Amino acid sequence: MKKWLKIIIVLILVSIIGVSVYKVIGINQVQTQDQFKAQQGKQTAQNSHPATGLNVNDETVKVFSKQNTVNLKEVTSKNEITVINLFASWCDPCKREMPELVKYAKNKENGVELIGLNVKDKHKPAEQLIKNSKVNYDVYVAEDDFLKKFKAYNIPTTLFVDKNGKIKKVYLGELTEKTLTNIVTQVKEEK
Repeated sequence: MKKWLKIIIVLILVSIIGVSVYKVIGINQVQTQDQFKAQQGKQTAQNSHPATGLNVNDETVKVFSKQNTVNLKEVTSKNEITVINLFASWCDPCKREMPELVKYAKNKENGVELIGLNVKDKHKPAEQLIKNSKVNYDVYVAEDDFLKKFKAYNIPTTLFVDKNGKIKKVYLGELTEKTLTNIVTQVKEEK
């Protein structure tokens, strides 16, 4: 009887360990692109990011294809919401999201503007990415000071800015058109 009890206990322990290993392996599996896209649109931007509440209107950025600079106030004051997407040519999630941003820019509603802000990048590769992605929105270049001030340590990072230049929400990571639309709606509803 004791022998059978030991065998049953060992079988139960082996089963528990087997199920645990299976769960851990399942957790560590990489999402497929379809799973990623299905999850998009359900996600929200962060209200707790350190940049939330800061103002971008005093920031000067360089026009990507020219030598002149622009104060972001010139951009934000014209729109109900300005979406500022920070990207770099060496960033794979940035490359994947760019076609989604192009679709969004084509279909965006009135009062919303999308701009790209190239960071920590070399001009030639960034120019090639912009050309290959057929970017249909304005692109600027920001210096490292911008990243430090707005705590943008990971890219892509997207800032959702109101008409007064105040950052209302921050989204970290790769965006889809659906998620972008969802967050813009959230920002509008919170006014």
